This record gives sequence, structure tokens and C-alpha cells, in this order.
Amino acid sequence: MGTPSADTVRQRAGELAMIDGRETPTEQDWKRAFLELHGGHHEPNGEESEMVGAITETDRVAPSLGRHIHQADTDGGESLGEELISEGLEEASHDRMLESRRREADEERG
Repeated sequence: MGTPSADTVRQRAGELAMIDGRETPTEQDWKRAFLELHGGHHEPNGEESEMVGAITETDRVAPSLGRHIHQADTDGGESLGEELISEGLEEASHDRMLESRRREADEERG
């Protein structure tokens, strides 16, 4: 899927606000959307954008081809498969709550 765009984060923040019954997203909605879409492994940081801009093409070239290592568990001791399943279940739950809120809003309108 790649790195989520600003539009994707904006859409998710709006969805979170809608699920909670608000018209506009709060700062907490924005942070939660950012973390959800980045897999919860990345905190937004103002310094990061400055650092990314300072990276040159030669900085991106790997100095070696690497070597095979034993696959380590992810945070919390879950395997990669367990983490992906957990993320999928969370996404499905989000979709169900969003659809429920949209139906309620449609019924209120008429």
C-alpha cells in the first residue's frame, strides 16, 4: 500500500470524527488517523520532514546487500501474520462503525 498520503489521513480523521458523532475532526482524530494508517509504528514529528529533505540520492543507496537473519517478533510478541490479522480485524471494525454512523445520518435526514 505504501506510505499514506495526506488526503488519506484527512479522510480517516473525518471518518473517526463521524464515528464519534462529530462533524469536524479533533486533533486527537488526526493523531489517531495518522497512527492507524502508519501501522501504529510511526509518530508524527516536525523534524522528520526537515531530515527527509536533507537526504540525497547517494544516501539512499544501500552500502551492502545485507544478510539473512532470524525473523524477530514484532512489538508485543506477535508474529507478522498475527499482526496483519489484528490490523485487518481493526480495519473491518472501523468500516462497520463508519457504515453504521452513515446509515444513522441518512435516516436522520429523511
